[in-house]
Amino acid sequence: LSSNLYREVKGLTSSELEQVMLKSTRPDDTPVKSKHVERLVGVTYQISGKYDIYDAVLRKLWNKMAEKDLRTKMKSVYVLHRFSVDGGLEHQEALKQRLRALRKTKDPKRAGSRYFDSKVLMGVDSTPEHQGFRAFLSRYAHYVLTRAQTFGGTFNEISLANMPPPPSSKKGRSKSSRGGGASAKPKNPPLCEEHLKFAQMVLKAALACTLNDGEEQENTAMCVERVAADLMGLTAAVAVALKRELKEPNNIDADSEALVKQWCEFYSQELLPDTKKFVKKTSSKLDAYGLYLPSRISTSLPQELLDRGLKLGGEGADNAEEDEDEIEEETKSDRSEDKCDDDASEERSDAEEAEEGDASIAMSATSQADDDQYEYDYDYDDEYDD
Repeated sequence: LSSNLYREVKGLTSSELEQVMLKSTRPDDTPVKSKHVERLVGVTYQISGKYDIYDAVLRKLWNKMAEKDLRTKMKSVYVLHRFSVDGGLEHQEALKQRLRALRKTKDPKRAGSRYFDSKVLMGVDSTPEHQGFRAFLSRYAHYVLTRAQTFGGTFNEISLANMPPPPSSKKGRSKSSRGGGASAKPKNPPLCEEHLKFAQMVLKAALACTLNDGEEQENTAMCVERVAADLMGLTAAVAVALKRELKEPNNIDADSEALVKQWCEFYSQELLPDTKKFVKKTSSKLDAYGLYLPSRISTSLPQELLDRGLKLGGEGADNAEEDEDEIEEETKSDRSEDKCDDDASEERSDAEEAEEGDASIAMSATSQADDDQYEYDYDYDDEYDD
């Protein structure tokens, strides 16, 4: 049985996969066909998670990314994106681990470079008509590699939805492990500090994929549609996890309060508003290519629960406010006493008071930084630190 399965794996990841891969990454302006992507991704559902299929898949994809034509490169990155989002549940963790390992491995076919090296990926294609989306490819590749190394599926590590079943032993396999059983215990808690860091990285990389002037075409629109869907999925996943935590506030220990509050701040101040802006801006551009995004994010966090999360760990802040009130009352009392004791203060001229008032206004004025300026680093090889 093992030898038969091995031949099946080898067959699905060699000749047949090679043919479909060639069709999916043709160097033309036609976007990747859905039937080809479904056939490629479908392999991950036909083979048990005990077998490593992504070593062969990723090496083949990398060979396509290293070709000269930028259209082949973009389509290959898109296929990797689809493996990351739609690949079989049992293989999600394997994809992340294998991709991380390969990015640290030297490529024997290309001296002095590693697999998924940014310089090789961007290549030297100087075809004038391809330069319009060259910068977009750099941003999109950075996003896909970041996303594929940090989260699988629809951000199941955060939402805990559709988690793969626990691995079963060779002896005495239970019925639950054969299908529809309980989900495996996650490696890290959904709202852990590592996931927060990864979510921030994914959000930053995704926002950089906005289509600029001269970058709009069918292939780039296809890629941006998936980025927007990812952002909506990430927002929904965080909302699900926060709702689960905040519905039972007594279960949040003192050590976790600060972290949950950070997640609430990230969700309310960055993730949700930035996702809405990105989707709104992107939707109008996708309409021209017959691509449509959902009108709403599937799951939202009720304002009552969000407010509860934002107030976590707020005892110190409340005490600080009380201290400020006491200081203000003492200051008023001191001023009243000074006024009674010092009659000279009543004789100050209107000019002196006006001058003092102007100085007070000048001292209280503050400058506001421009937070909307977004800077993007095009070299993404060292962005992810395992």
